[in-house]
Amino acid sequence: MSRNRYIGDYRIVESLDGRGRIRTDVEYIGAAYDYAGSPQDVHSAKMTLALCCILGWTAFFIALFPVSTAMHTLYVSLTFGFSALPLALTTGNTLSLFRTKAPFEHRHADRLQNRAPAGTFFLTLFCALSLVGEGVNLIRGVHLLPGDLLFSLGAGIGFLCGAVGYRQWKRLCCSRVE
Repeated sequence: MSRNRYIGDYRIVESLDGRGRIRTDVEYIGAAYDYAGSPQDVHSAKMTLALCCILGWTAFFIALFPVSTAMHTLYVSLTFGFSALPLALTTGNTLSLFRTKAPFEHRHADRLQNRAPAGTFFLTLFCALSLVGEGVNLIRGVHLLPGDLLFSLGAGIGFLCGAVGYRQWKRLCCSRVE
């Protein structure tokens, strides 16, 4: 696999500036991409993703603050702690949706199609694993604290945000502009 798979999409252009120095610029020559859905559908998907990110971060921090047995159990706290990474990646990809304007480059379309849905999938997976771990604690008869209810609520909201966000990325499919 090549290190820079988009190198064929760019061309180096050299020109002289006002002082007589050679100026090197990069020009995009690859195909243009745009969203396959309607503008209203794309806008609602973007807003839903932004709301999912805000709710996801809120739920993440709500679950961390109270003293709970879940955060003192390694297999629960690790999986929930790891959910911060896909949540951060999803937030970054969501912010890039608002920064990039259509038509956009191949690398942006590739990120929307391939990398962005994986972040929400792993957010869903890690939150589900932490909820399963909390269920194992409940079955084992571990003494639960009042903070465990907030932890379960936060992990559940994170799970829902990941699941809803995954469906939204599917609505943001890209296609080549001919």
